[in-house]
Amino acid sequence: MKINKKQTFLDGLAKKDNRIREVDLPLAKYVSKYKRSSVLFSRSRRSEVFFTEDSKLYLTSDELKKIKRGERVEKIIGRLDSLNSRIFENTRIYAGTQKEDFFSSQLKKQYRRFRENALELVQDSTQKISVVKLWNLSIVGAVIFGMFTMTMIYRYLGQGVSAKINESAEQRQIVQLPEKTQEEEGEEMSNNIDLDSITSIMSEQAKEAEFEAKIMEMVKGHPIEAMVPEIVKKDRIVAAFLIGIAKQESDWGKRVPVLDGQNCYNYWGYRGIRKRMGTGGHTCFDSPQDAVDTVAKRIEFLVSNE
Repeated sequence: MKINKKQTFLDGLAKKDNRIREVDLPLAKYVSKYKRSSVLFSRSRRSEVFFTEDSKLYLTSDELKKIKRGERVEKIIGRLDSLNSRIFENTRIYAGTQKEDFFSSQLKKQYRRFRENALELVQDSTQKISVVKLWNLSIVGAVIFGMFTMTMIYRYLGQGVSAKINESAEQRQIVQLPEKTQEEEGEEMSNNIDLDSITSIMSEQAKEAEFEAKIMEMVKGHPIEAMVPEIVKKDRIVAAFLIGIAKQESDWGKRVPVLDGQNCYNYWGYRGIRKRMGTGGHTCFDSPQDAVDTVAKRIEFLVSNE
């Protein structure tokens, strides 16, 4: 007869457990496969294969900054066994002839730090400034530069140079003056006519001699008196307009544009573009006859198109 002997320990922790356990085979395989691996969770994805900074297989951000500053990045891994490269990378080994002075090295180090901080400060400040603020700053800078330039011109070159600059700018503006349309010239002519003079001339249907005497009596003592023989040769309506416009524009020749101190014979405020231009952008005629013929031709064209 066989007797089964069963030994039981008093300490429950050392008690043998002979119960049959269930084994999760897929879980066991997963644990066996990945128990010695690591997973990197980044912002974009999860990586099971990656390299750390100690591997020296890629450039870190600090190493990239050093390369941009022109410094040399030492990668000693693979040359020294059983050595932590991050601890050793701040150590420099020099030959006897290559040893640098202590103060010189410290000065270079401080300069590198200052340059790095200055670059970061400029980058941060420009990124925070909007396009509108940059535009306003450029305008303010241009105004300040212009004021400084004019101050230097007045101080060292005198007012004559500034006057010549203004005169040349005015002449360029005159040359670039666009041609007026017929409607604009018609409106300008109607606004610059002395109606009393025209009414007085046209009220009497006199002969040519009496017509000339009437005009001579009206403009006696004025510079336009020398042009009356040429004016009376034109049509009476045109002649009346010549007298009326001249009265309104120049008081019959008392206010006229000049060129180099000489009379331009422009008593009608005519602004046709020519090679010779007087003050105020007015045309400078070669002679009184040239002035009367040119202005009368323009008036005839405008009157015929009314």
